[in-house]
Amino acid sequence: MNLDLGHYTPEHRLELRQLLDSPPWREALRSGLVQQAREQRIAPRPTLNFIDTVVDQLLALNAARVRSRAAAGCRDADALLDDLARWPNRLNERDPRLSFVGLNLTDACNVNPRCIYCNQPDMDRRLRLENWKRIIEQVTDPADDHGPYLYLTGGEPLMLGEALWGDDGLIRYATARGALVNVNTNAIAITPQVALAFVKSGLGRLHISLDTADRDLQNALYGGGDCYDHILEGIYNVQLARELTGASYPVIHTNCVLTNRNLDRFPELLTFILSKHTQAPNKQDPFFNDLFPHIIPVGGRSNDALRPTAEEFARFYGPIWEQACAIWDRYQAQIGIPADQRGELFGFFSNPFLRVKHRGGLEAYVQASAEGRYGKLALARHCYVAPTQASFTPDGRQYRCGSHAIRHIAPLGDADGASVYERIRAGIASLIRFPNEEDCHGCALATLYINQAVETKLQEAVTEMLADALRLPTD
Repeated sequence: MNLDLGHYTPEHRLELRQLLDSPPWREALRSGLVQQAREQRIAPRPTLNFIDTVVDQLLALNAARVRSRAAAGCRDADALLDDLARWPNRLNERDPRLSFVGLNLTDACNVNPRCIYCNQPDMDRRLRLENWKRIIEQVTDPADDHGPYLYLTGGEPLMLGEALWGDDGLIRYATARGALVNVNTNAIAITPQVALAFVKSGLGRLHISLDTADRDLQNALYGGGDCYDHILEGIYNVQLARELTGASYPVIHTNCVLTNRNLDRFPELLTFILSKHTQAPNKQDPFFNDLFPHIIPVGGRSNDALRPTAEEFARFYGPIWEQACAIWDRYQAQIGIPADQRGELFGFFSNPFLRVKHRGGLEAYVQASAEGRYGKLALARHCYVAPTQASFTPDGRQYRCGSHAIRHIAPLGDADGASVYERIRAGIASLIRFPNEEDCHGCALATLYINQAVETKLQEAVTEMLADALRLPTD
């Protein structure tokens, strides 16, 4: 087949062509699956801005009152910030705008024994396909130009089979209703049929677990099985599905769980990834950051033996990260990006220390990390973001955020009862408890980032209100 793969490295081009000549891909081409995916695919819509979704709602609810307080003589910036950040009791009986919805679809997994760092507990899988669709229906509106980011995870969500990726599955259902869908997977079950179904159903993002480029180490981290080659084949199947259909989705990111066993190998992983993704010098290309790793320090008390020490964390955030940045800079030069246009290892792909502000700096952060309390030094004054998120576990419980869902902290209620929004409204009264170090030290890095960014924007709004108040004429 005449397929242009010139934007991959020569080595990876050969791997993709060999895979395309395999019996599963020959069957996909012969049976018309490629043509169906190309002709019947639907595209994901843009997602809501996580930060603005919070700020805009809080300003709409509170700005007039806070501005009046400033005009009446209040000069306490912290008190005004607290007032501006307050979600009203039961949200004045209105539905909040949600930017993130997490569905933990199953605790089952196709890796046996499981990854050595897995701390997923067994759960009653009470929710079925119709239950998940009902939740999606509540939190989406096909008429919206921008929808929520729908994060589908597990266990291994591909254990649901066609209920996830089929024509009547959750991905296509949610995409058609305006959500941008992400699936978090180990990629082992991504066959050509599944990869093409991802494109057909409009899957926007894939997060694939890949902790190291070393086959033996990855297999050991996966519990001692023989998974490494299957992971890579799953990734390559998605790349071929995109190429064959001309789709710009799903974009793949890798999840690297950082332990004391793979920490020193991170530069090797980055080098490996850069040899496997599209060599596009245009930063606007949807695949410019394809395969880039999200670094997730290993969590949970059960993983104390895998957690790096403070000294090892300091080494990672020092010389190891410097080595990774040098690799990234050399890569940008190789693909033709001028020196004055090259970026740092940035954004979602920054290391966890650099992405948000931590009180006490690096020395304090590595010590907290060695204790497994990664977020405790980055908690904002309030949990601003909670009413714009919802997370669900297979047993049907709803939580404020993904971190609470993982640790089973303060559920808001059961999916069998009231609506998603009603449970959020009912939980506003207890939101004042959060964030706190005990319950929120494992707060997701993205949530920490959003809360810090929201706080900055609200502080700027308070500063503007105070400045306006000082300019008001007096009697």
